[in-house]
Amino acid sequence: MGWRSGSDQLISMMSHQPNTYRMTTLGCRVNHAEQREMESVLQSRGFRPATPQDAPALEVIHTCSVTGRAAAKSRQAIRRAIRTGEESGQRVIVTGCFVGTDPEIAKRMVGEHAAIGHADHEGHSLIERFQEEIDRWTDTPPANRPASSCQPRIVPLPLLELPSTAAVHTRAEIRIQDGCDAHCTFCIIPKIRPSLRSKRIEDVALEARKLVELGHREIVLSGIFIGAYGHHTALRRRQTDDPAARLPDLLDRLSSIEGLERLRISSMEPMDVTDELLDAMIANEDVVVPHLHLPLQSGSNQILRRMNRQYRVEEYVDMIERCGSALTRNGLPPAITTDIICGFPGETEEDFQATCDIASKVGYLHMHVFPFSPRRGTAAARWAEAFVPPSEAKKRVQDLIKLETDPDQGLAVNYRRRLLGRTLRMIVEQPEKGSSIEEPAWQGRCDNYEMLTVKGDFQRGEILQVQVEALDGPRTLATISDRRDLHLPVLPTTSSMEPAR
Repeated sequence: MGWRSGSDQLISMMSHQPNTYRMTTLGCRVNHAEQREMESVLQSRGFRPATPQDAPALEVIHTCSVTGRAAAKSRQAIRRAIRTGEESGQRVIVTGCFVGTDPEIAKRMVGEHAAIGHADHEGHSLIERFQEEIDRWTDTPPANRPASSCQPRIVPLPLLELPSTAAVHTRAEIRIQDGCDAHCTFCIIPKIRPSLRSKRIEDVALEARKLVELGHREIVLSGIFIGAYGHHTALRRRQTDDPAARLPDLLDRLSSIEGLERLRISSMEPMDVTDELLDAMIANEDVVVPHLHLPLQSGSNQILRRMNRQYRVEEYVDMIERCGSALTRNGLPPAITTDIICGFPGETEEDFQATCDIASKVGYLHMHVFPFSPRRGTAAARWAEAFVPPSEAKKRVQDLIKLETDPDQGLAVNYRRRLLGRTLRMIVEQPEKGSSIEEPAWQGRCDNYEMLTVKGDFQRGEILQVQVEALDGPRTLATISDRRDLHLPVLPTTSSMEPAR
């Protein structure tokens, strides 16, 4: 059935499931944070999540296109939603990065439905434009935009809606920053999200307090380029010494929120880990966890230069050593996770071996390893004569994965062995797969990001002190030594819930 405008659309869908929605989100933590923001917009206008068995009135597909594989998954999700919409009469809104990288394809796929990218010519953000689309579709008077006045040299990332529904996950993301202009040669993001915007400290604190009130125990600060928080550019040589907001100040402010158990920083560029940031992490160590995700991408200076990265291997290793000195707690070094691209144009076997050597030296808890994916519009996509054969890139990916996951001498198990015998804080997240009512077991992450398993019957969101007893293949087993009642809302406990992110 065709879609009409305004209230006629709303009437036409009443025979289905009025004022219900379903969201599918692909990609990074920032996308998941944006999903929560879009859900807040919908819920403030009377929409509620559809049950799995019901056809919603609205389906939102929040896309990713950072790699060719992600773009293919986005196209698949869009086609599925459009096909379902033709059968049930639901409205479909496609949002996010795929709309920016492939606008003509996206428009052709959605037809009379809506496609919303990350910015328009007036500089309105995706969330603002999503809000406008919902108001237009439901014939709702437009909400007032936040005032445009802001701190010097910072375009505000507006806080349009506060979350209003009880927590499903123990962990929630807050998007504190958007945009990148660093132009790594492999990355399409600066073409999709070119405008740098940062959320004001007061707004982040307001959002975090509300999330804690709703039952979230942990907040993850996310952004496209978190190190540029408060700055007008991600290029360090062009940044001023007096940004409009500072990440260390934000950590100080959020760490004082009553009921917030854990604060984690999402992926950061290596050289943005400053001494001031480390000092703030130390000063707030009861809340800010000793875990950082620091993309390496390559252990070869030749490849880093071709990638247009803002550091060299020696600087990266020095930064890791500073993190180790600053964030080691009771003899346990911080957990470091990373991203690595294999098969970047021009990467030789020697370059790849240099990457393996750096990975071994750092001792990552986890590596997100993926083959180079040429993205149309990037510099690296034009270097076809230097492309590494896909079979070789895939082999290098597998070699790095084995370096991490080898059950006897892998990087992950070497770090996990350091946990044995230690008493750690754990936030209960989800029932262990395969556990039963008769023999319950639950999982949750410790501050150092390792997933622990403890036997017993618990509530999602409980705070436990546990002692790590043994490693059983990929499982890290612990026993409870203390159990704390926070007098906060109890989170849902059904095992059918989506696993905690």
